[in-house]
Amino acid sequence: MNASSLFRVEFGRLMRNRLAWLAAALTALAPIAGYSFYHPTFGDSMGALYLANPMLTGGMAGTLLFALLILAALDQPARSGTAALIETIIPPVKMHAIRLLAVLSLAVLTSLAVGILYLPYTMWKLNIVFSFSDYWLAVLLFLLSGPVMGTLAAAMAIQITGRLDVSVLALLAAVLFSRSRCRSPYFLAHWHIPLVSTLSDAFGSAVVWRTAFYSRLVWLCLLGGGWLLSILCVRQYGKGAAGSLIHRIKRPVLPISSILLLLLGAVLWNRQPFIDHCPEDWISMETADRFHEHLTTESTSLNVTIDSFLMGTLSGEASWQIRNNSGSPQELYFNLNSGYRVRSITANGEPLPFEDLKNDYIASRELRCTLPADEEISLVITYGGMPRIWNAQERELSGNYISSRGIYLASHHLAPTVAGCAPVEDEDTPVTLTITLPAAMTPVSTGSPKQLSDNRDGTVSWVITDQGTDRIQLFAGDYVYKELATGSGMPIQFYYSKKYQSRLENGALELMEQAIAYCTSHYGPRSFTEDKPFKIVQLTAFQFGGFANRSISGMGETYFSDENLNNPDKGPASAEVLAHEIIHQWWGLGATLYDPEDEDWNDEGITVYTTYRLMSEIMGEDYARENYTDKWKAVMEDQHASFYQRHPEYLDRLPKRYSNEILASRSGSNWYDGNALMIYRAAEKTGPQKIDEIWSELYTRQASGLSDMITLTDFLDACGLKKGEVDRESDIPI
Repeated sequence: MNASSLFRVEFGRLMRNRLAWLAAALTALAPIAGYSFYHPTFGDSMGALYLANPMLTGGMAGTLLFALLILAALDQPARSGTAALIETIIPPVKMHAIRLLAVLSLAVLTSLAVGILYLPYTMWKLNIVFSFSDYWLAVLLFLLSGPVMGTLAAAMAIQITGRLDVSVLALLAAVLFSRSRCRSPYFLAHWHIPLVSTLSDAFGSAVVWRTAFYSRLVWLCLLGGGWLLSILCVRQYGKGAAGSLIHRIKRPVLPISSILLLLLGAVLWNRQPFIDHCPEDWISMETADRFHEHLTTESTSLNVTIDSFLMGTLSGEASWQIRNNSGSPQELYFNLNSGYRVRSITANGEPLPFEDLKNDYIASRELRCTLPADEEISLVITYGGMPRIWNAQERELSGNYISSRGIYLASHHLAPTVAGCAPVEDEDTPVTLTITLPAAMTPVSTGSPKQLSDNRDGTVSWVITDQGTDRIQLFAGDYVYKELATGSGMPIQFYYSKKYQSRLENGALELMEQAIAYCTSHYGPRSFTEDKPFKIVQLTAFQFGGFANRSISGMGETYFSDENLNNPDKGPASAEVLAHEIIHQWWGLGATLYDPEDEDWNDEGITVYTTYRLMSEIMGEDYARENYTDKWKAVMEDQHASFYQRHPEYLDRLPKRYSNEILASRSGSNWYDGNALMIYRAAEKTGPQKIDEIWSELYTRQASGLSDMITLTDFLDACGLKKGEVDRESDIPI
């Protein structure tokens, strides 16, 4: 019987098998759990809730169900005692391959049916943010990959061990291991279904599709190669696994194919292009403070081209006019994203040797070259590649990105930045960025974007002018903007996706206006102008939080969704982020808190406290106490209860990744909750009105240049308090 005839027989037999129908039915029903109680992602976008979660749940269920199905199919001859009889008719290797193909075919048909079944509901729930391409990519990469990988893994296990019970246990162990805490941060460790943190509704989820496709390819190679190797172990002629392997290995096709696939999988694993190689002990890394007293920058010009939206790659040319007043050659260091490769460096038109220091640190690395002794130097660097994500954010897949629906590139993630060159005459260096984008994209930047030309090919060229050698920050998407009315007299622009135009009547705009009005009345106005307005930018859902930088604040798109802002079960989280990042324009950018004697004293505490005061005015004191002060106390109590927080001397005994997590958790708690709690306790002693006056005076002094920073001592002295009278943990029993 030829292979095609045998496949038809086996597939027909499979379709008459109740276990096969049960596996398909349960896989089809599993997404319902993803809608309701099981959420493999941790984002709250519409795409995460109504597409990723259901399909991932279906994929996870399909992993186990189809694995059990192939185990039952391959174990059936041994259970029925017909193995010897079948062996005389059909070679066992051929039979195993055909049965595997039959189960995989059923997995494909089941996934297709599930995709068709849930399509109308998904379209209805996602509404204007629905994308056919995203939907079917989710079916392929999230749902189908589970049964495929599970089937290959289970077939490999039983072909090697020859035992059903051992194979089931091995499969369960492999699934649990990939879902365990120690492996969950690594996207390549998720062998049966991919790592998905969330999906973006408006700005594209290219980082998910790229990493998911890549991890599926890696595991297809590894499991495919492993299966080819294991099939050589299928028992024949009464021989065991080793005897059968020795008998078949004389024919080199299968062994060589297996080794090639395994090697390809190993190479792909080792050379993944998405995550950087920052050391796990990055907290303790000492980074050099580069300063070149003889080098000054007169201007910076950047020309960037997006090479492929599919792959997320760019190329560019960065040019600087540099003055060397030393009369001798000078070493120059510059930083760029570790995913970029420098192609050439020239100085005044002459090629310049350079060295990649390969010192990865938070998605960046340094390169070094030696400038000539010329007084005026035109330095040009050409580069290109895909921006990498910092490995500490691998689980979130959060970082600078390039997609056909959204772009976020900042500082050295956009272009190389020179280190330690002073601007001429203590003024910021003018920066010019030229970039070509799809016509549907509008750039938003810390600088001033102007349309340069309509290229009549569906693209538009823009020129963006800014100040500062390493400060330019670029966002792009289908942005529209709205002028916010705050009564402050400051020009304030809110940039958001067109997809959200009909969904902004959820309190987001009002809250932003209230935060600005509060800070203006309590601390004073910021110096925003019509030429340099204050911009609030909606970012991708992969921005889990927000940021503030000079005249721009950004928040992830989910903070503007009805699900977050209007769901009382969510608490103040979304509202807090909106207000928090706006308040940072005053605390952190307008005035700075820093104390060399207390490394945890910074801008976050007063920003959180101001958010609490704002929300107490809007929602009432009871709401603010429940969602802010009580939670601050609970966080600090939890920190105090931690063994490693109370005994940091034992941290060195832990793996670096875990000790870094503990240290980062302690710092984060002290920065946000601890400092806010300390300010709150000071307010209890001085009175809310007095504390407002104190912070207003401290802000005015520092923002006007009368002091370099606001230290903890400055704050305590202004309150008439001494260290120890208020503390981050003062009311926690020891």
